[in-house]
Amino acid sequence: LGPYHLSSLRSLPTSPPDLQAMIRAKKYKSRKVPKVDLFRKRGSDYSDFAYREAVTKLKYLLAESYTPVTVHKFSSTGSTYKPTYTLANPYENSSINESSYIPPLKMTTLTPPKRPDITFDVAPEYSTYLRKQEDYIQQLEKEGRTCREELARLLSKVRQVIDENDRLKNESKLNGSGIETEEESEIEEKEKRVRCKHTCSAPNIVYESRISELEAQLTQARLELRKAQDEAFLAKTKSYESSTPDTNKQIEALQRERDELNATISNLQMLVNQLRDKEASATLKVKRSLDVVDQAHFDKNQIERLNGDLAAQWDTANRLNLELDRARRTESELRREISQRNAVIDELKKELSMKTSNLQTEALTAGAEKESLESELSAQKLAVERAERAGRQESARLQAEVTSLRQRLDRADSDLLHSRKENLRLTENISTLEKEMELAKLSKDSSTSKEPKRSDELTNMIKEMDSKHGRKWPAYRIM
Repeated sequence: LGPYHLSSLRSLPTSPPDLQAMIRAKKYKSRKVPKVDLFRKRGSDYSDFAYREAVTKLKYLLAESYTPVTVHKFSSTGSTYKPTYTLANPYENSSINESSYIPPLKMTTLTPPKRPDITFDVAPEYSTYLRKQEDYIQQLEKEGRTCREELARLLSKVRQVIDENDRLKNESKLNGSGIETEEESEIEEKEKRVRCKHTCSAPNIVYESRISELEAQLTQARLELRKAQDEAFLAKTKSYESSTPDTNKQIEALQRERDELNATISNLQMLVNQLRDKEASATLKVKRSLDVVDQAHFDKNQIERLNGDLAAQWDTANRLNLELDRARRTESELRREISQRNAVIDELKKELSMKTSNLQTEALTAGAEKESLESELSAQKLAVERAERAGRQESARLQAEVTSLRQRLDRADSDLLHSRKENLRLTENISTLEKEMELAKLSKDSSTSKEPKRSDELTNMIKEMDSKHGRKWPAYRIM
């Protein structure tokens, strides 16, 4: 199937040329926003449902016609799956007003991407289903063409209404007094602002701009009618004051003009209502056709993706078959290896039984040796304990001797100190005695007879002292 085109919707005739220019200038804004909204309105539930339905149908068809698949190069030819649903179902309870109006989209010519061409035998049910879907798409395209024709017809009617309104305005200006009041100037400024606003928003919504212009013209006609009624009232008051045939003619002309304006206002109101109804129906049909086209593209992409998944599954199946053959070969090789290893294991078991018997005999001999060594160890432990007891006794005896020796040493130290003190005292005595001896030598002449006696006394005293301290006289001389 070829791509779906809705670009002819943009080529519909429009009345003012500046409006067409603004529509072309703002065409991107009028495309993008409603496209996102339409995609969001569909929701994820329907897409999930369509995806599941397509998957189940493909599984059923593949289960019935299971043949090996050959994957060729990529090509753009591929069948698409379209779910069957009616146009009235998605929009039964939808209400369309001016605020929720979505302009028609211009779908660009999309070339479908190249997909893998999977050649396999297609079941007859699948081919009939695809034919039905193609017929359904052709029917949708016919409905789109009818919608475009109806839109062109509505635009021609809108032009006629605008031309008639301009003609009525010109006639009312020619019939009026031609004097503009402050109220009329304010009304014209308001109309200009309204027209500016509508011209700014016209590129997004074409029909809203037309309806706003018609409403502005309707308000202008109502104001002119009010002005004519005021003039008629003034003319009536003047006619009461001066009833002349000219004033009566003016009154009749004003009344006729009022009736004509009322009739034109009612006609314009009816036309506006009809245009709104036709616009709502046309937009509804356009929305439905756009949703159908988007859904068709979505389903086509889903089918292409499923075809790619199916090709991948066939590839995986072939790869798994190759792996299965490889696994069987490896299994046979492993069985041969297992038989060889079992033979090796039997030999090892025999060797192990022989080694275990040898080890058991060695263990028995080691047990006997262990018992003998344990008896020796117990005897050695007893000897060690006896030696430890004897050592402790000997250490206690030696400790007692050490303490007694320390006491004797302390006493000897004290005796030594005492003897040293006594020695010092004796050395002092000896020094005094030597001094006396020197003095005695000096006085030899006077006392020669007394000297031997004193020397004998001194020697006796020294000997006594030596006998007490264990020293002799030469030792004192050395000190």
